[in-house]
Amino acid sequence: MTIRIGDWLGEAWELIRQDFWIHVLVALIFSAVAATQLGWLIVGPLTCSYQYMIIRKLTQPHQGLTLNDLGKGFDVFLDAFVAWLLIGAFGTLGLVACLVGAIVVSGLLFFTLPLVIDRRMGFWDAITTSYNRTKSNWLGMTWLVIVLGLMVIGLTALTGGLGYFVAFPLQTVATVLAYRDNFGLARSEGPPAPAPPYPA
Repeated sequence: MTIRIGDWLGEAWELIRQDFWIHVLVALIFSAVAATQLGWLIVGPLTCSYQYMIIRKLTQPHQGLTLNDLGKGFDVFLDAFVAWLLIGAFGTLGLVACLVGAIVVSGLLFFTLPLVIDRRMGFWDAITTSYNRTKSNWLGMTWLVIVLGLMVIGLTALTGGLGYFVAFPLQTVATVLAYRDNFGLARSEGPPAPAPPYPA
């Protein structure tokens, strides 16, 4: 289980700089969707779409980001939607115990949506695969969730909300980079590769 928070954030920033305004526009779309009554319904698939865009950039670095890929998460709508609901439900159960419990759950299920969009896993397989991979370093994953969350909150608060349009892309790109370093990227024209075996 690899944890390289500083490296992921540094690489994420370099990637964002290459397509800066596309990332800002995606963040704007997310904020607009979240403000609607249907936001809860499509935020999971939309998150998968954004992660797909980043995965495509990593596997085809000569190509720029395109908003045409922002609908790709809807190819796995049901699994993305249910996975998002279950992550929220498990997080709420953790919150009942304490705030730290909710953060720990978020860390354990951190890779669920990337597994859904990159390897086309069903929602439950993605949840259990993420859990099995992260449980050996749950403390490091908890710290990763805390750092990324504080970054978004801090940059947003310190800039009167404008920092969100940079912080949210940084958080999402860093998530995909963490997924890449722990699972590899399966995206190709052929069938997706299986996830690597769990560590002992």
